[in-house]
Amino acid sequence: MKREISDEILCAHIDNELDPADRAQLLEQIAADPQLRGRACELWQLKQMVRGAYPLPAAAKAAAPRGLAAPRWLHALAATLLLAVGVLGGWLAHGQVDEERLMLSQIETIRTEGGRVVLHLFSDEPARMETALKTAERLARERDKTGRPFRVEFIANGPGLHLLRAGGSPYAARIVALHEAYENLRLVACQEAIGRLRERGIEVVLLPGVDAAPSAEGELAARLTQGWRYLQS
Repeated sequence: MKREISDEILCAHIDNELDPADRAQLLEQIAADPQLRGRACELWQLKQMVRGAYPLPAAAKAAAPRGLAAPRWLHALAATLLLAVGVLGGWLAHGQVDEERLMLSQIETIRTEGGRVVLHLFSDEPARMETALKTAERLARERDKTGRPFRVEFIANGPGLHLLRAGGSPYAARIVALHEAYENLRLVACQEAIGRLRERGIEVVLLPGVDAAPSAEGELAARLTQGWRYLQS
C-alpha cells in the first residue's frame, strides 16, 4: 500500500532530517510519482524564496559554526535536484538497494541523455570521499552513445573541500593521478568555501589540476540548466 506523503515529511527531507530508511523509502516514491516529485520541487523553491526574502540576521550568522560547514539549504538543493531528475543515489541509503545495479542504471541513463554528469561532494567523511572518487573514476571511464567519453564534473564544497586541498587531502596522489589520466574529468572547488577558510586565517592551496568556481550552488545550477545529470556523494 502506497504511503501518503505529507508536506511535513517532504520538508523534513528537504531539511535533511529523515533517517536513512525513511529517506530511501521516500526517494523510491518520489522517483515513481511525478506529482509527488513536483510537490517536492515546489516546496524547495518556496524555502529558497523565503531564505532570499528573510536572510539570517547578523547575530544568528555570528552564532553559527563557521568554516567549512555546508548550510542546510545547500543539502536541500542537492537532495531536491537529485529527485527532480529522477535519480536515486545508492549512497543515500546504504544497504537499501543494490548499489552496483543502481550504478549501472545511472550510467545507462547518463549515456542516453548525452553523457554529461556532475558529481557533488559536501562531506569529509572518509567513506563518502572514497565513494566519490570511485564514482568519479568509474564515470570518467564510460562513453556515450557516440563513443565519446562521458564529461564528468566533480564539485566539492563544505567539508568536502578538504579532498581537493594541497596539504590537507588524504587522497592527494590519487586526485592528481585522476586528473592526469582523464581529460574528460574536471575537478572543481567552491570559491565561497575557500573564502570562509581564508577569513579564519587558513590559506588554501588547491591540488594541481583543480579549478575554482565562484560558488558550488551556481556551478550546480548552471550544469543542471544545461541538462547534466546530478549525483550526490
